[in-house]
Amino acid sequence: MENDIREFLLEPKPIKVGKLCLKNFNLKIPSYQRGYRWTKKEVLRLIEDVFLYDEKKDGSFYCLQPLVVRHIESNGKHEWRVIDGQQRLTTIYLILKAIGYDSKCYSLEYERDNILRRMCDEDFDPESSCEIWHLSMAKQVIVEWINQNLDYKEILRTNILEYCRFILYVMKEDERLSEKEKSQMEHDLFNNLNSGKISLTESELIKALFLHNVGETKAVKEIKQISMSEELDIMERTLREDEMWYFLAGDQDRPSSCIDYLYKVWYLSKHEEIPKDVDYPLFSSLEDSITADTEMIRKWEELKKCYHMITGWYRDPLLYNLIGYLEGRKYPKYMPQDYPPFHEHLLAKFYKYATGNNEQQKLPTRKEFIGYVKLQCSQSIPKNYLEARFDKDKNEVFNILLLLNIAMLVNNKSPLLIQDCGKSTGKGTETKVSRFPFHVFHTVNWNVEHISPQNPKDKSKLLERLRDLKIEYQEKSLPDEIEKLCKMLNDSKNNLSALDNDAEYISLVNKFVAEGEDVMRLKNLTLLTEHDNKGIGNKFYFDKRNWLNAYQANGSFIPAATINVFSKWHTHSPNGFVFWDENDQEAYEKAIERTINDFEKFCKDNGTE
Repeated sequence: MENDIREFLLEPKPIKVGKLCLKNFNLKIPSYQRGYRWTKKEVLRLIEDVFLYDEKKDGSFYCLQPLVVRHIESNGKHEWRVIDGQQRLTTIYLILKAIGYDSKCYSLEYERDNILRRMCDEDFDPESSCEIWHLSMAKQVIVEWINQNLDYKEILRTNILEYCRFILYVMKEDERLSEKEKSQMEHDLFNNLNSGKISLTESELIKALFLHNVGETKAVKEIKQISMSEELDIMERTLREDEMWYFLAGDQDRPSSCIDYLYKVWYLSKHEEIPKDVDYPLFSSLEDSITADTEMIRKWEELKKCYHMITGWYRDPLLYNLIGYLEGRKYPKYMPQDYPPFHEHLLAKFYKYATGNNEQQKLPTRKEFIGYVKLQCSQSIPKNYLEARFDKDKNEVFNILLLLNIAMLVNNKSPLLIQDCGKSTGKGTETKVSRFPFHVFHTVNWNVEHISPQNPKDKSKLLERLRDLKIEYQEKSLPDEIEKLCKMLNDSKNNLSALDNDAEYISLVNKFVAEGEDVMRLKNLTLLTEHDNKGIGNKFYFDKRNWLNAYQANGSFIPAATINVFSKWHTHSPNGFVFWDENDQEAYEKAIERTINDFEKFCKDNGTE
């Protein structure tokens, strides 16, 4: 195969319809596809769009969207199985045939029934199937348009052959796979493309669009293509890094192409929403807006600016913590009108503000931008956050506990020292802002954990838990209170209800388990990884503490606020480490209130960066 065709196997690239014809591409529509379904409206729209195309106003080519194919080479012959793009490919084929470009046209065949060839037969019945009806209708519409515009037939032909391009995307496949496995890959790609799970990422199409025409001469074009391609690869690699991705996207799974996230931020900074009823909406919007090579270069510079600004936020420890917190939130049940958006919508909002795409007349300073981010943080905090409850809104509780960890790093620190490479003294306000490890935090699932377990309604269940605990600890010493409680339950095992009015029993139980409303309130909640939480289960405070110590010793990541809880850091004079008692709960609640209130003051203080 000629080198100029083989290059399309490497990466998506625009290809002229004229080249498909010149190289006599043998295109086949697989039998698993539903067939041709375009209506009169869609056929006429394509004809008019192509006919009215003007290189001076509309750019260097008219894009016919992606043409996704699988390439099969056998005995020197090449077949291109069409996975996506059937409708436009077939319509262009019908137009070329209608204007007399017959023998030179590319080859197109329907695998299950060569309908296109049968349409030429005299006894052809256009009503024989739904697919045949649509093809016949499309052919009739095309012929009628040409007959009404005979003087413009040559313009239509030229525009199709010279200026219409598909973005040719060849399915990547491993040659070591069997033919059956390759066929399955083809089916899977088709299903993904047609179920909304688009495997062909928009970044590949946008890259092809950018690289198509970036220089007047061949030498200049090749140099610019290499440079642009390398820059795009660097962007992708940077955005894929754990530290960067989980800062930008919270706990969202990392996609196959992270630069698509950057394209979304860039697009949303100019538009309110990404259209859901358009295939490849970002690519389509970009392709429509590029009407000249100079416009393409301008768009390219805009994209780079967006990338460099986002990486700048990442490198700034204060912005890293603040934006990372906002991205790490979960959706609460109730969101006030001014509640900050999430993920790419949030970053687009920040980028729009930072680049002056708003009501202000000048670009914001770093201090002003930080103030804007702080405002979003302030608006994310519920007015009565101390009243948050696990049983009412688990996500709201999660967000407050995440903020608690971030606020501990931000409060009373000096972000002005971030450019200073020298060591600080470590005293008070001279301490630099530490970076929260979002790349560690978001790679595991988190649970909101009850610090003190809930009292089981059935006393027999409590007795079972105590017996299991004794078996687990065996020769290890258990707290005296546990031994005493276990003895009381054992002694009354035949009449457990007798303990209902036993003041000593009630007092003892209340030390180990949380009663009533208190179990669901912030003062009895903290964050644990799903793994640690499942391992710990519904254990008593002292037992949870022992397990967490073991987990931490083995390298498990435990947030600072959770460590503070199980070390009773906030309690002035802790009464041992057996219970999470009322004094501990009140001290913890006051610490939460103090930390978040200080953070709110910091966010509202425009004089502090």
